[in-house]
Amino acid sequence: MCRKVFSLGHSLYTLRVAKIHIPSAKDFYSDIYSHSWCWIVKSTFWPYSKDPYEIFELLIEDPRMTKLQMARRFKVNPNTLVTWWNSAIDNRIILLPIFRRKSFKNFREFFYFLKTEDPHKLFEVLQIQDLPISYFSVQTGFCNFQIVAKEPIEPRGEVALSGERSDYFVTVPPKREFRESVRRIDAMLRNLDVLKPRKSPLKYRDEEYTPWDEKDEAIYWEICNNLRIPFASVVQSAKTYNDKAWAWFRNREEFGDTMTFFFPRGESAYIPSLYVIDTNHDSLLIDIFSQLPATTVFYRIGGKVLMLAYLPFTSEGRSIVRKTLSILEKEELVTGYTNSIIEYHYRF
Repeated sequence: MCRKVFSLGHSLYTLRVAKIHIPSAKDFYSDIYSHSWCWIVKSTFWPYSKDPYEIFELLIEDPRMTKLQMARRFKVNPNTLVTWWNSAIDNRIILLPIFRRKSFKNFREFFYFLKTEDPHKLFEVLQIQDLPISYFSVQTGFCNFQIVAKEPIEPRGEVALSGERSDYFVTVPPKREFRESVRRIDAMLRNLDVLKPRKSPLKYRDEEYTPWDEKDEAIYWEICNNLRIPFASVVQSAKTYNDKAWAWFRNREEFGDTMTFFFPRGESAYIPSLYVIDTNHDSLLIDIFSQLPATTVFYRIGGKVLMLAYLPFTSEGRSIVRKTLSILEKEELVTGYTNSIIEYHYRF
């Protein structure tokens, strides 16, 4: 299986290494995020007439939509669509759709957030050990190392937080500039009473998903990090047959979720910030932070809500989550929170 190491990444993806963007000055980012989306599209970063958000919307509609089908929807030459597509993928404005299983008992993942003396040494050691681990990362914050395992393990170091993962909730970010998102979040915080509570989507499933056999498992590991892999390739690699694979794809929403990530300025223009939040108001957090213009991920571990937010490098970008959580804490809707920054990670 392909193995990749990433900087400024997150635990859901195994894709190629992103181009790391280092801002030359604070004012540069302030200028970018103060302008409208239309200005961003018509820039050297994205010089094309088609808004990449429209490509993202097609993938939300059908993550396996072919490029030819996209070209027909946009009524353009297929070669033009390929140019747009390649630029959106290469600049990591859009990440290829991935697939993650729901928290059925036979699909559980075990998360460990650790404090270890030498996180980089552990990072190197785990790459060569044969352990039931699918992912690990070096972080800075409440922990300095994270492990995701397929079964319970006894990790090295002090455990800051551990537990089984719930279902994920991944936002579909709005087409909106960052400062407009901040204004909307501020307005919501001034009117918290109008936000109606809903049942949390971050749930644990008490039963196993059946039927599920070795062929189903093989198909999952073939497509989990790229749902757009050609069907014939999946059948061949998983050593299965067409009817089996077609049934798997047709029924996949019963046992998993398709996730497509969007970053208006490209993934490397954002800080991947992981927040651990004590709250019973999951839907409130999701409603508020769904206003952010880049994809945000929510799940539960050990009785806490975890939120992976991608924030711009501006002062306003770095402070918006803490500002919001501070207000919610004063309102006794949040009882505590901490965070870390993901530096780099590795997935088997």
